Amino acid sequence: MAVAHHSGFIRGLTSLSLGRNVLRLRTFGGLWIENATVGAEAGARPRRLAVLAILAAAGPKGVTRERLLSILWPDSEPDRARHALSQTLYNLRRDVGAEVVIATAQELRLDGALITSDLADCRAAIRAGNWALVAELYEGRFLEGFYLADADEFERWVEEERGAIAGEAARAIEAGARAADRGAAVGLWRRLTVVDPLSGRFAAGYIQALVATGERADALAHAKAYEAILQRELGAEPDPAVARLVEQLREPGEGSAGTASVARRAPESLPPEAPTPSAAPPSPPPTQRTATHRRRLGLAAGIGVLAIAGLWWIRGAGPSPAAGPPVLAVGSLRDLTAADSTPLSGVLSEMLTTSLARLTDIQVVAHSRILELMSPEDASERGRAEAARRAGAGQILEGEVTMVGRDSVALALRRVNLVTGVVQRGYRVVGVDRYAVIDSLTTTIARDLRLDAPLGALADVSTRSPIAYRLYEDGLRAYLQFDPRSAHRLFRSAIQEDSTFAMATYYAWRTAAALDDPGLDSLGGRALRLASRAPDRDRLVIIAHVGMVQGDLGALAAAESLAVRYPSDPEALIRAAEVINAANPALARTAPLLNRAVAIDSAAGSRTALICRACEALGVLVSHYVWADSTAMAESTTRRWIALQPSSHAGWVALADINLAQGREGEAARALQTADSLGRPAGGPSPDDFSWQLRGDKLDLATARCNRDLPDAPAAAFREMRWWCTIALRMQGRYRDALRLARAGIVPAAPRPRSEMGIEPIQAAWLDFEMGRPLAAGLQFRRFAAEGQTRNLPPGLAARTAAWNLTLAATALSETADTSEIRVLADSVEAIGRRSLFGRDPRLHRFIRGRAWSRAGREEDAVLAYRSALVSPPFGFTRISYELGKSLMALNRPAEAIEVLRGPLHGGVDGSGLYLTRTEIHELLAVAFDAAGQRDSAATHFAIVARAWRNGDPSVSARYQAARDYPTRPRRAAPK
Repeated sequence: MAVAHHSGFIRGLTSLSLGRNVLRLRTFGGLWIENATVGAEAGARPRRLAVLAILAAAGPKGVTRERLLSILWPDSEPDRARHALSQTLYNLRRDVGAEVVIATAQELRLDGALITSDLADCRAAIRAGNWALVAELYEGRFLEGFYLADADEFERWVEEERGAIAGEAARAIEAGARAADRGAAVGLWRRLTVVDPLSGRFAAGYIQALVATGERADALAHAKAYEAILQRELGAEPDPAVARLVEQLREPGEGSAGTASVARRAPESLPPEAPTPSAAPPSPPPTQRTATHRRRLGLAAGIGVLAIAGLWWIRGAGPSPAAGPPVLAVGSLRDLTAADSTPLSGVLSEMLTTSLARLTDIQVVAHSRILELMSPEDASERGRAEAARRAGAGQILEGEVTMVGRDSVALALRRVNLVTGVVQRGYRVVGVDRYAVIDSLTTTIARDLRLDAPLGALADVSTRSPIAYRLYEDGLRAYLQFDPRSAHRLFRSAIQEDSTFAMATYYAWRTAAALDDPGLDSLGGRALRLASRAPDRDRLVIIAHVGMVQGDLGALAAAESLAVRYPSDPEALIRAAEVINAANPALARTAPLLNRAVAIDSAAGSRTALICRACEALGVLVSHYVWADSTAMAESTTRRWIALQPSSHAGWVALADINLAQGREGEAARALQTADSLGRPAGGPSPDDFSWQLRGDKLDLATARCNRDLPDAPAAAFREMRWWCTIALRMQGRYRDALRLARAGIVPAAPRPRSEMGIEPIQAAWLDFEMGRPLAAGLQFRRFAAEGQTRNLPPGLAARTAAWNLTLAATALSETADTSEIRVLADSVEAIGRRSLFGRDPRLHRFIRGRAWSRAGREEDAVLAYRSALVSPPFGFTRISYELGKSLMALNRPAEAIEVLRGPLHGGVDGSGLYLTRTEIHELLAVAFDAAGQRDSAATHFAIVARAWRNGDPSVSARYQAARDYPTRPRRAAPK
């Protein structure tokens, strides 16, 4: 048999020799074709295999040519992309000696009579309930090890498919394991532990199955292997379910009783895992404190004081340095030179933590993380040690600072094993001041752990001012107690003491954001410039977090480094996921990072912490699912959030928003009522808000409120209400009234101009477009783009502003007779968009090119361009979905148009819906449903349009009448 195999490369090529008529595509654990070879053009081979993989994943329904081109050639000109696809299919036919791809005018699919696939067979086995066959076929992750150079869209597609297929297979095999007899169940549970070796659920199921068949030794062996892989991959303890099983197995006198105890616990009783696109890491519990109390060992009297640094050794029962450096935390450091050492304790701990963080190849728990996990009621030495243990530290450093003579200070330190309480090592260093002893001690600990000593001094990555340190420490405590105003004042004071203090500047920026401080951009820019003066972990957090907000491309590299180098730090994982998703929304990348943060923080006991990082991670994950229009996952993740933090209102507010987006207003209102009962602050969303009413298409209520409250509203309230009232008028097709309100402040019910309010420029410019004045609109948006360059914005934000406004200008100008200018604008947007971190901006030029193709009557090319421009159906730039839907309707593909047009209705109306009204979406959806033969759905959407436009301008009267009269029209034949 000749096999062409690609797993990063293609190997084992021989001449074509078909031993049978039917070829087989293998996609699990790699990508190759059995019984075939691949032609001589090495550069094209992977792409041919990729075409087959995409078609195999699509199944019998096939893939449209536009979708295939958007995955494999998204940046090519349409003609060149189609030529490349034709050449690829030709070479593929030559390679395998058969026409394995059936091509129609619109779609491609595999010919099942000539080529089969393990993926198709696996899905057929799932449908048939043949769990054993599913386990046999699912040999590895989908396309594992297969890559295409410079193919980001393909990589995103692979990650999405891989997560979906893995979930399907795992659920099927688990169902089989639960239903099988004891002997068969062992094999199926074993297969699941191979599919996801980090899953505590699968490990527990396998252990129970082994015990049920009397294989107790094998059960303990697997538990030990599971514990080892968790330590190696996550640095975490076993899942609680596994830990309980192992404890029962190891009970004294367990024998038959212990075994029976475990065996009686059926697999059905295992705790459910949260549904995620890919397996999430287990949630390890806090290590239990042993009965042995920590031994306090004092300094030996015979040890002399060294001139610079000294080291004394007390060997305990812990591992030797050869076993690898431990995860360290800094506990309480008492300053016995001061009358009251308590205030200085935290400062010294922060200083030593910062200094140790300069060491490479070792994990040091951040000082802020310790403060997060400490109970406000227990700031004692013991409370700090408990927080360090919960943060994942294996050892803690504790000690005292004392005076030596008149001019020197000494720092005596103990490195204590947090599990056994045994002192691993003791250190004592002497120096002229606290900075000197901490620098010297850091070098000594590095030598002890066989690590490279850090370059430079502590002051290079922190501050030389003890007062600045004290203010920073107090600011952190205020920040963690949700007092941003006090925290901001303290951080600002720390900066006044030392203007080069990077972390104080970073937290001043964070609190400025919470307070809507006008100095936000200035603080952010300064934090980025000072980032090099922070330890590595903090430096990356600053660059990632501030850089994301300022659109700095450097944020992405920092985020990737955070994800790789700090896999046990919840905040690092959250910051990394936020940036990666902002730059390139891909749930397959960000969901595992966020679920890992949830697992780590949950194990640390986040319910009792000042800051619940697990809750923050779940909130971010919910927003990512909402952005991706993945409603089911958004809702299930929100319920995980609520279960983790039942006394918080935040999860219920998120659930209300998800329900509202799906039109479930009653459920949304009940969720808000629950949030109110939990102390939701006043001023948040409610059924009486404009956004709530507009998202529910309740335009009469919104209009009545505008007429009642807007004419005499104070200036600040008027400006905010005018924004919503202008959108409400536009949704009603009352463009003339909307323009008067935007330009002169004239409310339709009280035609008294409020010219002192000035113009609402964005809506006024867009109304020019909606009212048939595209040239005027285009000029306005070009002016906005130019003005953005004069506002001294950070470079990334300046690029984002320019790319966005030029795209809006091109959108308007594409309605003119001469469309040549928009090609020039597309080139400009492409060049500018690359300088923005925000994932929408580098793709906007594709939307502009799609408008040009559509105006030229090349709708297939337009569809390809629109699809490759789309980032988020509900929020990215909803007009892309609208234009894509129009092009699909022009190609008589209403079913695809329906799917595309639903997304914008799930988003808001104040941002992403600003340049497209909900009424227009309802109208086009109604037309698509009618074309698809779904008359009831069409009638529902036409009814919404008729209610909205009944008092509209003459420009929408014909469309209003068509919507109003739809129920009386003759029923059209359903499309075949």
